[in-house]
Amino acid sequence: MSRQTRLLGLAALLTISALGLAACGGGSGDTGQMSLSVADAPVDGAEAVVVKFSGVELTGDGGKPVDITFSAPKSIDLLSQSGTASAVLFDQPIPAGSYGQIRLMVVADGDPSNSYITLSDGSRHGLQVPSGSETGLKLVSGFTVPSSGVVDYTIDFDLRQAITCPPGQSPACILKPVERLVDNTVVGNIQGMVSNTLVISGCTPGVYLYNGTVTAPEDMNSTAPAGDPNQPIGSKVPVATSTPPYYYQFTFLPPGTYTVAFTCQAALDNPTQADAVVKFSPVMTAITVIANQTTTLDIS
Repeated sequence: MSRQTRLLGLAALLTISALGLAACGGGSGDTGQMSLSVADAPVDGAEAVVVKFSGVELTGDGGKPVDITFSAPKSIDLLSQSGTASAVLFDQPIPAGSYGQIRLMVVADGDPSNSYITLSDGSRHGLQVPSGSETGLKLVSGFTVPSSGVVDYTIDFDLRQAITCPPGQSPACILKPVERLVDNTVVGNIQGMVSNTLVISGCTPGVYLYNGTVTAPEDMNSTAPAGDPNQPIGSKVPVATSTPPYYYQFTFLPPGTYTVAFTCQAALDNPTQADAVVKFSPVMTAITVIANQTTTLDIS
């Protein structure tokens, strides 16, 4: 599989202005303060990922959506935010209440003058969201904004799954919504080094993250049954400086127990199907994440 058809990581961006607010979930007229940021991790094979956003819709549970339309579209290189860094997208009052969905309105129609990805070989490819003009990028994740309270969230995209460049579709690539909403006050991180002895000649390294204890980890497979416990919740291509060692990092993780697995076959991982050729070793379990702390785990 060529570099252009490999999974790439991407981060998507939400930039919100205080325009067009309508009543939502609570319906009481009260407001709370909400801060929302976006974050991504370094990725292999891409120099830039620029997405053009035209607005946002916040859908309340049982209430009227909050529609925000930007006065002018906002184009952001999503790869500029990596590691534990994040960009504050908005910090403003919004109607108090319960929300069940965030929809990012994007201009991603395959035209590289709008949203695009620049690969490491210098080629530029337009990004296209299937039915994007009607549905945008949807994040279905509940959160509550208390009356007179303050909430602080980050949208974290596992975006090695989010972009594919299918053969025969060039020059456009597909941008899919693959993201999660995390509460910044109750998250931690996992990071560490990958031993040089694991990254042998011909190795395309990848580090995969799983919920709980997983002894038979699988590769990413978008057609896997919902709730498959052996499916990864994230992946990272370890990043080296000018010389090894290689470093990896998973950020914005809810407290709990995780499994980390290493593979030399990340380039073979096709998210649209199960790839039996992707083997994982070592597999490291019982990794504990604590809120507001970083767990260091070196892979050897």
